[in-house]
Amino acid sequence: MILVTGATGNIGGALVRMLLDGGHEVRVLTRDRARVTASGVDIAVGDLEQPETLAPALAGVDRAFFVFHAGPQLAARAADFAQAARAAGVPHVVAVSSGTIEMDPLPLIGRWHLALEEAFAGVATTTFLRPDNFASNALRWAPMIRERSMVFAPYADGQSTPIDPHDIAAVAHVALTTPGHDGKIYTLSGPAVMTAREQVAVIAAELGRELTVVDAPPEQARAGMVRSGMPEQMANAILELLNRPPRPTTTVRDVTGVAPRSFATWVHEHLAAFS
Repeated sequence: MILVTGATGNIGGALVRMLLDGGHEVRVLTRDRARVTASGVDIAVGDLEQPETLAPALAGVDRAFFVFHAGPQLAARAADFAQAARAAGVPHVVAVSSGTIEMDPLPLIGRWHLALEEAFAGVATTTFLRPDNFASNALRWAPMIRERSMVFAPYADGQSTPIDPHDIAAVAHVALTTPGHDGKIYTLSGPAVMTAREQVAVIAAELGRELTVVDAPPEQARAGMVRSGMPEQMANAILELLNRPPRPTTTVRDVTGVAPRSFATWVHEHLAAFS
């Protein structure tokens, strides 16, 4: 039995489908049973922020997938899960960390994820996935594109290697279902180095209309994020990453045997969000 957290999210949802297609027994941890659309899964109603719900979810599980959103609570949630996994006798956990750990100097998001990895150390045998910028982060531009055909982007020429969450799930699937991945760290990237400006150009081409990119000053971008409801600490953490050089890897292909999907493929599959 494999437990998947975040099963209604971008990575976890794709992972559940892959595991079911491979004939594996899957249990999902969810706060809301009604949100689980996959058939053939065992449902454990619980919450990573409610540690008392983890023991029933992990009972009888031999492998588990852990993902939780970045933020100051990340280490605590990882520690709760790691302790519960050890108590349940789960021998192997695959956890989503972040490639920001490898940046120098270490940014705030990197410090949060380093604390996550430390929380699992000595508690569970863990495979850590360290992805770069998620392709799905482009969804933060969707309201601007729909309403104004414009994107305000600080450091519009800053580079990253956007990775489709599907490819993160594909690496997790291999790590959970085949031997030889215990204790490994996999730094993951998409297939191409891209600027934010180039990402917007891909979206424009898929939409078939022109989009304007405005290189917004960081302070203006921070204010916009906070106005939209983002905590100021998170806005600062995101801005800290936007002008760092990317580190492309071949890990997705090396682990799965399949080349990572392009940003254009991700946009094509999610075009409705921008239309």
